[in-house]
Amino acid sequence: MRCLLALTLLSVVAAISGLLAQQHRQKPQTISGEVVCLSCYLTHGAKGESHTKCAVACVNKGLPMGILTKDGKLFVVLEDHANADAYQQLKKFAAKTVTVRGVIATRNGISGIAVQKVSTAVSSSHDPRPSSRKVKYVCPMNCVPPQDKPGNCPKCGMKLVAKQ
Repeated sequence: MRCLLALTLLSVVAAISGLLAQQHRQKPQTISGEVVCLSCYLTHGAKGESHTKCAVACVNKGLPMGILTKDGKLFVVLEDHANADAYQQLKKFAAKTVTVRGVIATRNGISGIAVQKVSTAVSSSHDPRPSSRKVKYVCPMNCVPPQDKPGNCPKCGMKLVAKQ
């Protein structure tokens, strides 16, 4: 009987260890959205630029954060035990749109992301490499093709206008 009990206990421990190991092997994913104060968002839907001052104050007080995606999904922000710095860094972006990389976990309908990396989000209409785009200078009268340097149009003398 003792052998059976010990064997059962050993099986349970092995199963739990396997589940925990599987959880830690999940691949990180990337999401983008607004960093919201969960307390304000869940109680009265507070979000966006008009809520910045309150969100910063709440997050600095230690209230929990969430990431609200454009499609309305809410992720509870979790600290990754192996990288607590990323969680602390996220606090600086209260009420801002960010891109977060981490492991997503869902339990009983609640989704969270254990933050491993934080970066500011870039909208799809904005070129993420502004420094790689050269400024060209064009004549308002379109007398000449775009120029690489500022100055006056060599044909009509008008001041060239910067254009990206």
